[in-house]
Amino acid sequence: MQAILFIIRGVLFFGIFVGIPVLIFNKMKAEADRGKKYGPTLDEVLEGIPQKKVITFKGEKVPDWQIVARQKATKAVLKFLECTDNWFEKKYISDVADEAFRLVKEAVEARSVRAIENRVTPDFLEEIRTEIKKLKKERELHIFGRVEVTDVDVLQVEVPTGKENQTFTALISARSRDFFEDDESGELIRGDKKEYCHQEFWTFRRSENRWLVELVQPTTDAETVLAAKSVLAIIDLEEFAKDAKKEHLQHVAAR
Repeated sequence: MQAILFIIRGVLFFGIFVGIPVLIFNKMKAEADRGKKYGPTLDEVLEGIPQKKVITFKGEKVPDWQIVARQKATKAVLKFLECTDNWFEKKYISDVADEAFRLVKEAVEARSVRAIENRVTPDFLEEIRTEIKKLKKERELHIFGRVEVTDVDVLQVEVPTGKENQTFTALISARSRDFFEDDESGELIRGDKKEYCHQEFWTFRRSENRWLVELVQPTTDAETVLAAKSVLAIIDLEEFAKDAKKEHLQHVAAR
């Protein structure tokens, strides 16, 4: 009987002096845990992920389906031509177009043709001079900012007899700003300061020393530009046709 009473007393002692404090401690800990932050929430994790910058397209974009066949055909022609003339090496032509595009935009923004006088044909140089004169008269600056060429798609070449008659036309895709501001106050006149993607058709003519910018056309002229086939001298077309695919030959003519 005494042994049973001893056990009961022990249980009561444990419940009072040990069990109750433990229960109190656990309750206090639970209350504290309610306001404790163990890690970022899902929303915070999503906010921390870098978001891809979406840039609006300005003007009309030439759809891929409209140029894909022409791209492949012109690529085959360039590969054929570069075997005997490195002026038609695809990377070289792309670099030429990239540099010329940026230089012309910089010239317009600076309202000075000094940097492009030997990079464009005389007629095209006169067009740029006229554009710059108008900007100066209106006391405006045409701002492009940092210009990044994202793609150069060569879509047509003309390589008849005589190097002075040789040209290529490329669809240049770029990213830049495009707005007008007052040349004194810096006040925005037209457009906005956002960055945009845009495209233009650029035609280059071969000179003694380099390819020169001859013509710039908007994407609204796509139908006209793409209606013109690539041109090869008769003897070159005959040689090209020996290994060319039938679908590529549809985009090439002889002169």
